[in-house]
Amino acid sequence: MRFLSVALVALPLPIMAETFTTTSSPTAATVYSGFAMVTREVSVEVPAGAHQIILPDLPQWVDAGSLRASISGADITSTRLRTAALPPQPDSDSQAVVAAKEQIKLAERALRDLDDAIQDAELAIQSAEARLAFLGNLSSSETLPSDPLALAELAAMIEAQTLTAKQTQLNAQREARQISEARPDLLRDLEDAKAALDALTPPAEPKALLALSVDAKEAGTIIATVSYPARASWQPTYDVALATGDDATMTLRRAALVHQNTGENWDNIALTLSTLTPSGQIVPSELYPPLLRFEDPQLRAKLQRSVSGLSAGMAEDVAEPAMMEAAPSPQPNFDGPGVRYTLPSPISIAQNAEGARVELDALEFGARVFARAVPASDQTAFLMAESENASKESLLAANSAQIFVDGTLVGQSYFSAVPAGGEIVQAFGPIEDLRLKRTVLDLSEGDRGLISRTNAQTQEIRMEIENLGAKAWDVELLEAIPYSEQDDLEIEWSAKPQPSITDVDNRRGLMQWNFSIGANDNKEITTEQFIRWPDGKVLR
Repeated sequence: MRFLSVALVALPLPIMAETFTTTSSPTAATVYSGFAMVTREVSVEVPAGAHQIILPDLPQWVDAGSLRASISGADITSTRLRTAALPPQPDSDSQAVVAAKEQIKLAERALRDLDDAIQDAELAIQSAEARLAFLGNLSSSETLPSDPLALAELAAMIEAQTLTAKQTQLNAQREARQISEARPDLLRDLEDAKAALDALTPPAEPKALLALSVDAKEAGTIIATVSYPARASWQPTYDVALATGDDATMTLRRAALVHQNTGENWDNIALTLSTLTPSGQIVPSELYPPLLRFEDPQLRAKLQRSVSGLSAGMAEDVAEPAMMEAAPSPQPNFDGPGVRYTLPSPISIAQNAEGARVELDALEFGARVFARAVPASDQTAFLMAESENASKESLLAANSAQIFVDGTLVGQSYFSAVPAGGEIVQAFGPIEDLRLKRTVLDLSEGDRGLISRTNAQTQEIRMEIENLGAKAWDVELLEAIPYSEQDDLEIEWSAKPQPSITDVDNRRGLMQWNFSIGANDNKEITTEQFIRWPDGKVLR
């Protein structure tokens, strides 16, 4: 890293203070779900005394209120951030950028030499064409000799010279064509060199200058560390692998997709990923007890009619007071104190151009394998596995997880968040051997007579599952039974056999039957429901 000791021209400085200007770049970053804390670290050799450490190349959007600076080896007395009227910045090209620029120069020079060679070949062509034109004019000249011998000698000379000129022309054309064939490759080399430079140097953006006032008690090396929030994010992604057999296991191979849009490339930085969300809610919500009252509806109607002609301001005096709604409760999360993943080696991530995939670790759990059947919607049962999250951390939700069964990719799925100690329930694709069928056996609807003045509906449903394979399965079959929150809407139901669980996961009307089905076997379940509702009403 280059350091430039400059005169006191950048900022107003204390008398006799020395100024040290040094280029900087991100050296570390901690990425959260919605932003990152980026760290730049520089070291400077200084004598004892008061000095200014100038970092002229911070992103212009850095906020002075959120920027934090610390000094090792000296005391920091103040910081100043300037975003306009900056002094010229020193040349800070890295070795990779210098090499890329040199490669562009070489490619341009090769292309220029090729064009020169093409011009030389075209000059030979033009010279041969001029000679041919002269010989043609000479053969048709009116001043040709009359002596037969002299005329024969002239004709022989024209023939020989024409042949030579024609051969020269053809050779020059072939040479020019051969030379030109290399031009597309040289153009491609030049484009590749420019693309390599573009990848190393994002578009230049306005910079900010940070001045650190320090007081060194003695001469030595001081280390300045600057941190600020930046635009970046990460999200988890999983490979969920089920290994079937007597001792089935579910393995979660965890990775992270990291994106950054900070205006500069991250080159060999120390990267840490955190599950915390510092940008989220940190203060508990306020509760406002509701104010209730009752009133005479007839009196209220009279009041409303009496104020219909009043102004809006007067009407507010008699309007019903608005209830103040409580602030929305935050959605539950299972981050707890949070988990941090620090990569063992540095990483480079281009800004706004790529998503870096970072492999984290793999978690393995014992699994209970079963089949889930939903005859109302599906024609086959689905392979399921259930495990306990025995790790000490929460598993974050992921929009994309690749699903494997015994090493074979079967599809992609959403992965739901699971707290530490919670249950992981994951689907692993259809089981073609378990075929489902749902049949409505009877549906009748109509008036039950003028005396009862009620409507009614009866429905009988048969659900069948058939195992066409040679393997027995534990099955969880789900069916939805209507439910009501109105007293006048009566619902009665029965099932053969009775469901193993009613109101599954506290979802009213969701029934579950647990059973085993052997190879080449079948199972049948019937349900019947009887619904009554008041006459003149419509069932929805």
